[in-house]
Amino acid sequence: MTLPRVVPGMVVLLAVTAAPSGGQVIEGPDGPVEFVGLKEWNAQDLFNAIQELAPDQPFHACAAVMERELGFADAAATSYRTMGSDEVYTIVVGVEDATHVRARTIGSETLVLPEALESLKAIGEENPGLLNMAAQVLYVRGDADRTGEVAGWMGIDAETLAEVWGLLDRADRRRDDRLAHELLARDVSWQTREVATLVLSNFVDHDASWHALVLSSTDPVDRVAHMAGGVLRGLTASGDPARTVDWTPAAEPLLALFGGTHPSQFGTTLRVLVATGITPEFGRRLARERPDLLLAYAGAEHRGTRAPAIAFLQAISGEDFGTDVDAWATWIHGQPD
Repeated sequence: MTLPRVVPGMVVLLAVTAAPSGGQVIEGPDGPVEFVGLKEWNAQDLFNAIQELAPDQPFHACAAVMERELGFADAAATSYRTMGSDEVYTIVVGVEDATHVRARTIGSETLVLPEALESLKAIGEENPGLLNMAAQVLYVRGDADRTGEVAGWMGIDAETLAEVWGLLDRADRRRDDRLAHELLARDVSWQTREVATLVLSNFVDHDASWHALVLSSTDPVDRVAHMAGGVLRGLTASGDPARTVDWTPAAEPLLALFGGTHPSQFGTTLRVLVATGITPEFGRRLARERPDLLLAYAGAEHRGTRAPAIAFLQAISGEDFGTDVDAWATWIHGQPD
């Protein structure tokens, strides 16, 4: 079983299961390394290049090297520790073609925050990563017993987590809905945009909030994009059916994500689209216009990586080709324009 709360570069636990061939898997310093999405690069050559450039850096932190030193348009890496073993399985996603990588445009202003949002921002600055962890466990918000429980196994202070919930509860329902969108569009501070993204979790009865969350997933600052992913995971992690969302107004950021922008958010995006009932017609458009990363994920040997891609393809097609990536590719390319 794989823990559902994953952030890029984080080591999490899983049980290794048999998987079909599809990714390029080589032996790394701590266990298998699977490279997903490569076109020109060979996995072993890329691994050697990363090791040469950053020999003392943990391999799950290799995405920055790929982008800054090796010319990748975008990259992501996540490591999974096998339960009962010291072995680590690392997934590295490389986006070589920058054609469809499109980070959102950010503003240049500094807007005034109400007290509750300013306090959330201060918590985020004092406790890096805390707000993201809070986002990923939004499903326990309002339940004091479960908040204390999840805080314990996450290794964070339960009172601080409860304080985050309290500050979110203080956000004004009418004013701060509009303000969150304005902050995301106009404010230059990534810390402010991170908080605004978390505040959107108050307004998920509006389709526009879900659209803004996927737009935040394309923010040029990783911390903001990771917050968006955390909120989306937190909103859909309970297992209860999510509300149906009309995703067509969010075509531009979704195509950017399907095109390789912040691949660390791609699996979450696919899960959320399925959970919120994406219409098959619109889903087919996304797959048809940006098939490469979707098919690369569907062909991954790591079960947790391929599963959301296959579930998405099943949802939009009504077909079940399982792990047969060639069959899925044939189906996608057979869709009318």
